[in-house]
Amino acid sequence: MMISIRRGQPEDAPKLFMLASQYQTGREPITRDEFTITLDNILRYREQETNVLFIAEIEGEVVGYSLMTVSRLLHAPGLTAHLQEIVVDKESRKQGIGDRLMAANEHYCMGRGVRQLSAVTSHIGSFYNHRGFEPIGQHYRKVLEIG
Repeated sequence: MMISIRRGQPEDAPKLFMLASQYQTGREPITRDEFTITLDNILRYREQETNVLFIAEIEGEVVGYSLMTVSRLLHAPGLTAHLQEIVVDKESRKQGIGDRLMAANEHYCMGRGVRQLSAVTSHIGSFYNHRGFEPIGQHYRKVLEIG
């Protein structure tokens, strides 16, 4: 089994929407229209790139993705990256796909001079601990009403 990692493209939208639906964290799932707008924004070229979308494939089939943002923080020197999402299809887990996505993100960060990579999780902390991440602080979220 060969896992390949590449950058996301617009034609990945149907499979990415299915995978993103598996990742739901809010009160309601993202709609197809909202997803399309978001993906378009993520894939837009920017001089100072902030969104990095990696796709994992096995034999040409999209089986996972990761979304990372790269930015500067006022309290930390240099560039910082935050792994926003990492999703592997339920049927394809435990095959090293998450490891390959993490390696791609770390390689990208090292090439850009990123000095810190962070991630927030509520249910797969061991995935990150195994890869050298240390738990620091707490993560809070408030879902806001629109309108």
